[in-house]
Amino acid sequence: MISQSPRGIILMTYEYHPFPGGIGTYAGRLVDVVRAGGHAATVIAPAYPDLPAVPQEPDTHRILRHHQISPFGALRALSILRNVPKDRLLLAADIRSVLVTFVLRPFHRRGYRAMIHGSEVSKFRADSILFRFVRRAYEGAEVVFANSHATLRIFSESFGMPRKGVVTYLGVDPMWFQPIHGNFEHPQLAAVPQAASVICAVGRIEPRKGQLETVRAIASARDEYGLDNPIFVMAGRAEDQAYASKILDEAARARVPVIATGRLSDDDLKRLYRRAACHTLFARELPGKIEGFGLVLVEAGAQGCPSVATAVGGIPEVMGSTGVLVPPEDVNAMARAIATYVANAELRERDGALAKSRARTFDWATCAGATFPELKWG
Repeated sequence: MISQSPRGIILMTYEYHPFPGGIGTYAGRLVDVVRAGGHAATVIAPAYPDLPAVPQEPDTHRILRHHQISPFGALRALSILRNVPKDRLLLAADIRSVLVTFVLRPFHRRGYRAMIHGSEVSKFRADSILFRFVRRAYEGAEVVFANSHATLRIFSESFGMPRKGVVTYLGVDPMWFQPIHGNFEHPQLAAVPQAASVICAVGRIEPRKGQLETVRAIASARDEYGLDNPIFVMAGRAEDQAYASKILDEAARARVPVIATGRLSDDDLKRLYRRAACHTLFARELPGKIEGFGLVLVEAGAQGCPSVATAVGGIPEVMGSTGVLVPPEDVNAMARAIATYVANAELRERDGALAKSRARTFDWATCAGATFPELKWG
């Protein structure tokens, strides 16, 4: 425990920008808010030599490997932990950071708090040595934060309630609410006919996100509910190349035009949300993987784009009464919702306004304040 008034934080994470995804966004925005509040922030994070370079940040040590724990990285992290002033609050922002922080604790002698993002803790067999080790690592945390009540419930079902469990919803960057003008930078999106019905899915392309089921839903919406001229736009990095190929093969068989853009600029993402009839997230409950929050839902909502998503994990908490929630695995229900949004501009506008209003309730400053209440916030 820190006896004196804390003057800043240490954040360790095995996922950080420019890598896209909720954990990296969470870690980066928390650090931004802390620094903007006049507090010190030491970051221990991975380097990404294969991704576009980002500006260098002060006191940011890119010494880890993405999603990979190595003895060399752990030892370098220990050196930083031992040398940073003791008046810092230590947050392990993902499961790997929790494990490393716990193992190194006899040597750095710092208290730590932990963040959980989804069902990562449920992937371990209860009778395994690793399960007991992970549980001890979380039991050692002063506070366990979760990005939704659903995430905290999943954690508790696996490990029992932590001695102090706190839900800290993620935030949405104010820039997502800003209007955007001009045409798409991406050439394929710029060439989409005005008469096309655009349905989008934003996020990493992997089975948990359900892009394959979305293709089937769009085909069903066309064949069963009269959806005209659909185009499915997938914006995101392909984490599973075999799965991405399977989506394209399925789309070709179902005669659903697909544009796979890869990672888009923020401006083009905003244009996509504004152009689309709806945003989709057919999230699936897979072993050790579940959508704990769904940050894309609030980013789409910030641009007035309603979402159609499955009612799994933290998604119902994020969407509230905006958009359309469908039962898990119910492709037909998603098809019906997609066709309805395309056909009903008034409904689309109404639900988009509701989504935008709800998105404003998710704020990174609130998240940071709840995570580090000991800091003096102006």
